[in-house]
Amino acid sequence: MTQSVQAIDALLAEHADLERRLADPELHTNPAAARKAGRRFAQLAPIVAAYRKLESARGDLETARELATSDESFAAEVAELETRVAELDTQLTDMLAPRDPHDPDDIVLEVKSGEGGEESALFAADLARMYIRYAERRGWTVTVLDETTSDLGGYKDATLSIASKGDSPEGFGRG
Repeated sequence: MTQSVQAIDALLAEHADLERRLADPELHTNPAAARKAGRRFAQLAPIVAAYRKLESARGDLETARELATSDESFAAEVAELETRVAELDTQLTDMLAPRDPHDPDDIVLEVKSGEGGEESALFAADLARMYIRYAERRGWTVTVLDETTSDLGGYKDATLSIASKGDSPEGFGRG
């Protein structure tokens, strides 16, 4: 049994245990414990869903391979399913990769205009607005901590605080 299979099995068991605990009314008498269990359950749910999709695709691939020996029309489906299984496997591997411990932290973002005068300041203002809108769409709270504006309304520099409730703004710049 490989290490990744053991990790998946442990996560599946933890997910099932959390599902059972969250269904128990006793847990909800302690709001902090219920919130903690709910957050962990929400973290594990996409991983469990990706694993189940992968296992389903692997089963479909195995069936298609068996049927391809007697019916050539399944041969094309085998290649398609092999690609799908590889994509799902990569997706699951990415989800299981260790995260930076600072990912859930809030951030302070600083945008400076640099060389280029007023046009550079206008671009910096556009960039700051882009970050603000992106953060607001994600449900994060944005606070302008400091700003120095130019004569045309651009930013010579702007400092923003981006805070979240569980979803990570720390990793948002990594795409």
